[in-house]
Amino acid sequence: MILANLLLALAWAALTGRFTLESLVMGLAAGHVVLLVLAKGGVLAMAEVSRVERALSLLAYLLWEIFLANVRVALDVVSIQHRMKPGVIRLPLDVTSDGEILLLAAMINITPGSVALGVSDDRKIMYVHVMHVRTPDDARRIIKEGFERRVIGLRSERKESPHAV
Repeated sequence: MILANLLLALAWAALTGRFTLESLVMGLAAGHVVLLVLAKGGVLAMAEVSRVERALSLLAYLLWEIFLANVRVALDVVSIQHRMKPGVIRLPLDVTSDGEILLLAAMINITPGSVALGVSDDRKIMYVHVMHVRTPDDARRIIKEGFERRVIGLRSERKESPHAV
């Protein structure tokens, strides 16, 4: 479904003849409306449209966090008093698949002030270097309630039929 929305966004950009960020965002919005209409008409499963909404929400949240982190890092760099309290935290993972772990690590890495250093062999702990650590628990909570919760929200909502063999 996300792929369908991206394809609709590209089609929109091609039809308008403008491959700009503004055009692609408009295409995503128009594509989302088309997918919603198809879902309301019973052509698509509403759960799939809901996943697209969660993916767009994740993207918006990520962009906002990148903006805020850039401001925090820039202020710290130009400030006379450095407020950096760097540290490495152990982040217990609720994400389970390789794709979810990769997405979470990528989001952490592109956010200024944090770097995913690695994952334990059993894939239950991620080690993250954070530039501003008030407390390790606070740093963990921010990542888990922000990025990880939204990554988990992208999981498919397929339910087994009670009559499945």
